[in-house]
Amino acid sequence: MNQDGFTDLRLGRGSGEGQEGFWPSFTDIMTVIVMIFLIALVVLMVRNMELVSQLRATMEAERIAAALAAATGKEKDQLSSALDRTEDRLQRMQLEVMRLQDEGQRREALISEQRRRIDALSTERDDLAQQKAQLMLARRRLETDLEGRQTQLDQAQREIEQKQQQLNTAQQDTAALEQDMQQLRTRFAESQNEADRLQNALAEQRLQIEQARRSGLDLERRYLVLAGDYDELKVKYDKLVRPARSSAGRHLVEVRYQKIGGEYRIAWREGSSGSFRPISRRQLNATLAELSSDKANGLYVKVIFPENSGLSYSEAWEFTQHLHSNYDYYFKRSGTTGRSTP
Repeated sequence: MNQDGFTDLRLGRGSGEGQEGFWPSFTDIMTVIVMIFLIALVVLMVRNMELVSQLRATMEAERIAAALAAATGKEKDQLSSALDRTEDRLQRMQLEVMRLQDEGQRREALISEQRRRIDALSTERDDLAQQKAQLMLARRRLETDLEGRQTQLDQAQREIEQKQQQLNTAQQDTAALEQDMQQLRTRFAESQNEADRLQNALAEQRLQIEQARRSGLDLERRYLVLAGDYDELKVKYDKLVRPARSSAGRHLVEVRYQKIGGEYRIAWREGSSGSFRPISRRQLNATLAELSSDKANGLYVKVIFPENSGLSYSEAWEFTQHLHSNYDYYFKRSGTTGRSTP
């Protein structure tokens, strides 16, 4: 390169000048390469730091999601157990309501019968009172008649010499009337005693009805108190001795039972979804026995009584006891059929 800044292209220049121009160019090229490498390295380091930050954020999000999933699963299990316990309690309450309805109907029938008896006794008392009034009227008439005949007797005595025959006849009539009067008095006394006896019997019946009503109320209060104590003790016993009945891990079978027009209707389904299928009781027993032997974890048999099912307490209890004691995992294992009925 000459002094003017242009490269000398002439031939025959010395080798010293060629060596002098090569090294500065090589240095500039290497400097550029190093700078490009450093820039690329800085870009890679910045990108790597961003990726590390994103990876840490992703890992933290995954950890939070896993914790949330575990908490959600645990809460779901708790809610499922609470729902099962609530459904069992609701079923027991339905059975108790049916039993109390039956007991109320029986007591109403007894009260109606007692009222009919009271009405009959009241009617009989009114009849006796009417008979008493009639006897009193007859007595007054006889007394009046007796007074008249006594007057006739006095007159006959004054005329004894003239009317001896009439006197004898009057005396006979008087004796007959006195006998009738005595009979009437006896009948009146008996009627009075009978009326008093009926009054006493009516009072005793009313007292017995009142005592029976008070006794029934007392027994009902005592039963409610004992039932509450039993439920509390049962819950404490289940907490201390064995786990609560739950459908978790069990094969759920729902059975709907009702009575329509005097005919029993049974429907069932597997699981908590899907439609109920009608089935006879014999087929239901065979199906539940087969499922109970096939399912290693056992069956969770849930009995459903629709509102206004038409069943009595004893019918609902017998059906529930039969299914639980024969096919439900909880009652088969524990060897009990649930709460006993009085």
